[in-house]
Amino acid sequence: MKKILIIDDEKNILDVLSPMLEDEGFKVFKALDGKMGISIFKKERPDVVILDIWMPEMDGIEVLREIKREGNDSIVIVISGHGTISTAVEAVKMGAFDFLEKPLTIEKILEVISRGLAGREKQKETYNELKIGISKGLNIIKQKTIGKSIVVYGVGLHSGVKTGMILLPMPEDTGIIFEHVPEGERIPAFIDYVYSIGYASSVKGKSCVVRTIEHLMATCHMYGITNLLIKVSEEVPILDGSAIELCKKIEEADIVEQKEGIESLKVEEEIILNNLPEDKYLKIEPSERFEIEYKLIHPEPIGIQEYKFIGSCNEFKTDIAPARTFGFLRDFEKLNQMGLGSGGRVNNVILLSDEGVVNTKLRFPDEFVRHKILDLIGDLYLLNRPIIGRVVAQQTGHMENIALVRELKSRFY
Repeated sequence: MKKILIIDDEKNILDVLSPMLEDEGFKVFKALDGKMGISIFKKERPDVVILDIWMPEMDGIEVLREIKREGNDSIVIVISGHGTISTAVEAVKMGAFDFLEKPLTIEKILEVISRGLAGREKQKETYNELKIGISKGLNIIKQKTIGKSIVVYGVGLHSGVKTGMILLPMPEDTGIIFEHVPEGERIPAFIDYVYSIGYASSVKGKSCVVRTIEHLMATCHMYGITNLLIKVSEEVPILDGSAIELCKKIEEADIVEQKEGIESLKVEEEIILNNLPEDKYLKIEPSERFEIEYKLIHPEPIGIQEYKFIGSCNEFKTDIAPARTFGFLRDFEKLNQMGLGSGGRVNNVILLSDEGVVNTKLRFPDEFVRHKILDLIGDLYLLNRPIIGRVVAQQTGHMENIALVRELKSRFY
């Protein structure tokens, strides 16, 4: 029988959760403060700890630190009625498995407990056991998630607000899902939920929006991540304006191949996006692999740039992911007037004047076209499955990318 310890100074939380968890087959221990919780923890060594952050005398962060100092593999789920993404990020950095916002539901608690216990058991499986259940078929690949929870911290490009996010493993057939903190609403990273496609790709649920998701989606696309939970407030951090830090974070978490497969979307006929302005062009056609050819035509100092990307993860990491967001100073002034772009900093955006780059040294002579490919890779993953096909693009942005994804959905779903 699995043991659960609940540490919360609200007696009604203990009284409500305990019988529910006992009905699910757990042996439950309760503590009304941090010191009592530590004492019970050292004696009983529970499999799961449900820990309130805000408690008098010894708060949840101190308790979490003490639990982790003990060095066992208990799954710690942090809860709070006054949560922020900063609190969640701090807790996960210290070793918490997940963060839940009050009011709690038994369904959400059981889901997190199940994920945590399943992840711990996975670590104990042998290599041969992990080979069971490989899917067959020409266009079937294995589903993947990450091996452990990780945190990312930075500012939002358009909000300018310090923000962070937590990436968590998810089981097969879940897909990529954003969970808004603190509201708790979950929004699938799927084309049907796309909300804003001007200066960034965003998704919207019933009452919450998550913005600037394209770099994270591109990284998931190229690393083959199909199942992931992203806890975030209103905007994915821009980091240095590229996706290279996200690559490092995904590798830090490790990539776990799952038993179930997912079918790639293999393009069998040419699809051309119609009714575009004369200078824009976008199509996808049959190919035996994923590839992108992009032509960027812009006045100097950018000029005409062309790049062909052959969709391997290694090439993505070295040649596409480091390419940063760029824009002209005059455009950021307009964005600021619209309440956007206020997170653009000297160290996270390539800023241009009519004479040239004003704030940094380019990582590639053609960094601008490479970044356009980065955005396109991310937008194309809003079908939550790999694509086998050749994309040819000229002068397109998020709006055209999303239009192509909608066309793909109408034909293949």
